[in-house]
Amino acid sequence: MLDLTQPLTADTPAFPDSPPVEIYVLETTQDPPSKGRRSLNVTRLSLNVHTGTHMDAPFHFFQSGETIDQVPLERCIGPALLIDVRKTPPGHEIELATIAGLQTILEGVSKVVLNTGWSHHWGRPGYFRDHPRISAKSAEFLIRNGVHLVGVDMPSVDRPPFPAHLELLGNGCLIVENLTNLDSIPAGKFHLTVLPLRLTGCDGSPVRAVAALL
Repeated sequence: MLDLTQPLTADTPAFPDSPPVEIYVLETTQDPPSKGRRSLNVTRLSLNVHTGTHMDAPFHFFQSGETIDQVPLERCIGPALLIDVRKTPPGHEIELATIAGLQTILEGVSKVVLNTGWSHHWGRPGYFRDHPRISAKSAEFLIRNGVHLVGVDMPSVDRPPFPAHLELLGNGCLIVENLTNLDSIPAGKFHLTVLPLRLTGCDGSPVRAVAALL
């Protein structure tokens, strides 16, 4: 089992102009030694749902799209294909249609994870600014081949005017961003679990992303 989730701390990088993560103890009570424990801790968490490793629901861009609590769980669990695109330069578009034989490999696979190597820039200047992006044509290619979940190790699949977000979410395809540890997964297929919180009516959620090697 490989954890693909960035740690969530008060220092977790947040999108520019987004509030920082706040994690603090609301209450600590000391119990008598005879009770068999020393304290009870209660912690409060405050964050934008698109902070850290998270999932975008279609409602993020479309008022009529599924909210995160409406996402079918079978779309969050199952076989996935890891695609190595680490040769893509910073700021450049990822052109998946140029990968020889990819369309054949995608047959029977509905979840795709792109390893761009960008997670190594986590916390560095330019992380939110200089990352590669999925081109509109690549997003269309994935939808055309039946993909219903796309995961990336970048803060976003694209930048304004958001062509990949519009194509993917507009066709009901989930987006998972800020994955990490993808270098530990051999190229090819693996079992992916990416479970969001059941946040009623929300556009996204933090997730715990896990890979199980087949």
